[in-house]
Amino acid sequence: MKIKKYLFILIFVISLSFFSFSALNSSSVINFDFYTYKGEKYSLQKFKGKYVLLNLFTSYCPMCLVELNILNKLNQTCKSDEYKIVSLLVDKEGMILLPKIVDSRNLTYIVGIAPSDIFKIFPDFSITPTTYILNQNGNLVERVVGYKNLKDWTKILNKYVNCN
Repeated sequence: MKIKKYLFILIFVISLSFFSFSALNSSSVINFDFYTYKGEKYSLQKFKGKYVLLNLFTSYCPMCLVELNILNKLNQTCKSDEYKIVSLLVDKEGMILLPKIVDSRNLTYIVGIAPSDIFKIFPDFSITPTTYILNQNGNLVERVVGYKNLKDWTKILNKYVNCN
């Protein structure tokens, strides 16, 4: 009897997370403001009309830092004007390291600091790196969890824009 109870609870929790993701996926426009380490203010609304690869990372995640380099290469090799890459640091303790992270990797795309309510904006976010792909209207169309290499990112991005 206990096994059935735990199984029911597990299925219930999984279905809740699925429905919350699909609800976010289908109709919610994602828009918020963020700042770069240089103090420049951006709004996701600025990128309306483009796909956005919104990468969330931490300063203490080795694969996140490697993926920043991969996203930089993707930004340089996929010359389409139909997308933007934005990486946001989610750990406030790492803010002091952000200038060094950006400069030492010669990142050529927008890197900033996630707003304090990022976990409310993306309630399914728990693993870094995680990248959310937003369509031209700001709706979530895909969630990519974990590190991906350049070939994987090119394949993912080619579903939305032409990188060839």
